[in-house]
Amino acid sequence: MTEPASQQMGQQAGAQIEAGSMADQAYAAIEELIVSGTLPPRSFVSEKQISTQLGIGRTPVREALKRLEMDGMVTIVPSRGIMVTEVDVKLQLYVLDVRRELERLIARRAARYALPAERERCRAIAGEMLEAARNGDGMRFMHLDQEVNQLLDQSARNPVATQTIRPLRSLSRRFWFQNYHAHIGSLEDGAKTHADLMLAIHRGDAEEAAAASDRLMAYVEAYARETLRYPFDGPAPQ
Repeated sequence: MTEPASQQMGQQAGAQIEAGSMADQAYAAIEELIVSGTLPPRSFVSEKQISTQLGIGRTPVREALKRLEMDGMVTIVPSRGIMVTEVDVKLQLYVLDVRRELERLIARRAARYALPAERERCRAIAGEMLEAARNGDGMRFMHLDQEVNQLLDQSARNPVATQTIRPLRSLSRRFWFQNYHAHIGSLEDGAKTHADLMLAIHRGDAEEAAAASDRLMAYVEAYARETLRYPFDGPAPQ
């Protein structure tokens, strides 16, 4: 007996959601490999290698790589595979020009529209970031930073802003993580500016959240300019 059209459509929709979910998981996992430097700049990988390493099918991996290419994290090189792009210090300053405005909008909206549970998580994550910094745990900090971004986007409830800012954040996260070892105090400064933003959202203070977001972006810009002056593979400042 033929299944009703509505049931077939429901099954198709479910399959699409499942595929989308796996692609999101693949995107997050590959992005972390790139951001952390596990996949270094100019290294080559294949869909098959990544699929095997992550235990995720090649179709969602392929979709994730397409998104990462649009985000500027990888380049598809015919006959050679997927190349991780280089870190461009100067590009960060252009990225921050755009990101600053979007982050301020998202922070203000998050302070206004966050639900009680989201506000509580903002308060808790502020403490966790400060603790990660005190312990010098850069990997933990990176994971919390990703959660902060997700929490901001969820609380702001503006999917257009979320979609627009995602690739800019990925480029910034990668740049920060691969250079923070050369910047004395950068982990502590980063944790403090993030914590101020999270606590402003916890309190529901939209204007303070916007101001805290600006301070966070000022810290990130100063960090980029210092790296431009003293590249991470060059002489350290005295």
